[in-house]
Parts: sequence; C-alpha cells; structure tokens
Amino acid sequence: MLHLRLLELRKSKGLTQVEMAKLLKITPQAYSLYETNKNNISNETLCILADFFEVSTDYLLGRQEEIPSFLNERERFLIELYRSLDDRARDNYTNAMIFESDRLKSGMYKKQNQQ
Repeated sequence: MLHLRLLELRKSKGLTQVEMAKLLKITPQAYSLYETNKNNISNETLCILADFFEVSTDYLLGRQEEIPSFLNERERFLIELYRSLDDRARDNYTNAMIFESDRLKSGMYKKQNQQ
C-alpha cells in the first residue's frame, strides 16, 4: 500500500521521482525502488514523507483512509459525498464524471461556449 500512496501523492503534486529523491537526499534509483515496492523505507524517511505530503504515517501505510489534506475543500466535499452514496448512485456519478471528462478532452466545451 505504501508504494501506491507514494506514487499517488507524488503525482498529485506534479513531482518527478528525481525531485522526490533530491528531497530525501537519495538517488532517483533508490526512490524508484520505494514506488515499486522493492525497498523498505526507514521510519525517519516515512516521517519526512508524511510531513512533506501533509498526511499521517498511518495514511501512507494504508492503515487509515483519511482524505489527504492536500485536497482543497471542494475536492474533500466531493469525496465525502461520493462515499455516502450506494453502489448504484456511485456508478451513476462515475459515469457522469467520465462523460464530462470525455467532453472536455474532445473540445466540446470550447465549441459550445464559443457559440
């Protein structure tokens, strides 16, 4: 779980593995091993990462499903709302989000707003 959380958090901040390695004062190859779950992280490094990403070590380790503090208020609200839905409503919500995302990617929003 830790390696997946590191990957998710790093990408959410728009950082590269090289940038993370510099932060931790290790080689990019060593950091890559963290994200591929091929190397253990020391307690000290775990705490540095938790502080940097503003999450708990329990969240990094998968022991807690807290919504990370790097999300803005609206994103946190949407996650809480999603979690409160039943399976059917979640499917409908997900389908609506995919539809809107596809519209954005295809440029339909730009075309509609220019008319």
